[in-house]
Amino acid sequence: MLDALLLELEGVVVETRAARFDALSRALADEGVVALPPGASDVVLGVPSRTAAAVAVKLMGLTRDPTALDLIGLRAERYFTERASRGISLREGARVMITIAQTRSRLALVTRASRSTVDFVLGLSGLHDAFEVIVCADDVLDNKPAPESYARALSRLQNRRPLSRDRVLALEDARTGIAAARAAGLRCLAVGELPAHQAVEADGLVPSLADAGHDVLSELERWAHEAA
Repeated sequence: MLDALLLELEGVVVETRAARFDALSRALADEGVVALPPGASDVVLGVPSRTAAAVAVKLMGLTRDPTALDLIGLRAERYFTERASRGISLREGARVMITIAQTRSRLALVTRASRSTVDFVLGLSGLHDAFEVIVCADDVLDNKPAPESYARALSRLQNRRPLSRDRVLALEDARTGIAAARAAGLRCLAVGELPAHQAVEADGLVPSLADAGHDVLSELERWAHEAA
């Protein structure tokens, strides 16, 4: 049995890739960057908006000063919120997994997203009370791939009730999150359709949470142990 299950919000609980990419594209267009190159989504998604802006500008062979990159990141966040307000979907199997898992394990949300995004999305989905601990970008100095967010979540859980780190599992959707979990000394399963060169960095790959069946925690543990 797992002591705790730590989840990324974006890409694991809710589907945000299209909304994030559209928001970033709009923010870049405001700066005259009209089209991202093919394959850009693999490197600009799964990171905070400001980081995505810097990566996108570099991909295009352009330069922007830090203030301009900050503004692009802020616009991308605003455009994402506008898009999400029109509706955002839970990942297939996510609600069932969370509903079952919270009766058998402790749940924490460890996300690269901002507090405002977390509150907005969880408010829409009605899942806010499912998580014992929530750590978001506003709570740390160094966002993923740094391990700080996971270290903070583990500390908060430990302060409430002891747990064993080797019985904690992280679910992540991107290379940065996988790196953060592994740097924090945790087992990590990648969720979704990650490029092979990114998925290989996790302990295993779960194509869809819907594949976990009814006994979610046992299936997740099995995947992790088979990959170890």
